Amino acid sequence: MSKAKIGMVTIGQAPRADVVPDMAALLPDVEILEAGALDGLDRAAIARLAPEGDDEILVTRLADASSVFVGKTHVLPRVTARIAALEDQGVALTVLLCTGAFPRLTARRPLLEPQQVLLGVLRGLSHPGRLGVLTPSERHVPQATARWRADGFDAAVVPLSPYEEHDPAALARATAALRDAGAGLVVMDCIGFRDVTRRDLAARLGVPVLVANLLVARLAAELLAL
Repeated sequence: MSKAKIGMVTIGQAPRADVVPDMAALLPDVEILEAGALDGLDRAAIARLAPEGDDEILVTRLADASSVFVGKTHVLPRVTARIAALEDQGVALTVLLCTGAFPRLTARRPLLEPQQVLLGVLRGLSHPGRLGVLTPSERHVPQATARWRADGFDAAVVPLSPYEEHDPAALARATAALRDAGAGLVVMDCIGFRDVTRRDLAARLGVPVLVANLLVARLAAELLAL
């Protein structure tokens, strides 16, 4: 019997060696096909996709492990094309590897959007204290604060880059800010955050911490009855 196939679409470049292995560990006997919205683009082409005006800022990872900022409106058509291409390859479902808020994306098979999964979980969960949200840069703080408020949450939004999360000083600053805000539950609001950081942060704060990529992987496993 052939393995089930899952598509994973990053807004950066595939493969996402930083997060997909952790997700794959929760998806036994599944073949994962990866694709990226920026696949095949050089630095000059990627630079032309930078955020402009009030376009939502997205941060993502390139194949060389560096990170870049792109504008959501620029990458949307490329994301949609990657979803369609993976469906043509026979995937049973597709996971979007980004926690940004997107308009309804075209898909012929089930599509998991991490932001919508996070919102659904949080709306079904009560907890003491404020909701703490880790966002990937200072540039993200205003838009993330506004987005979470619009979704009905009084969130304390704190910056921490998932691509610099190995920095003890940065993690200590984020921990202190979340503690000062009275966070009783923390959401790591970027797909690039890893389980090792979630565990470290939870130990420092003594409160539950949700990391988007593993939450989505667990849901994918449920959908495939794994």
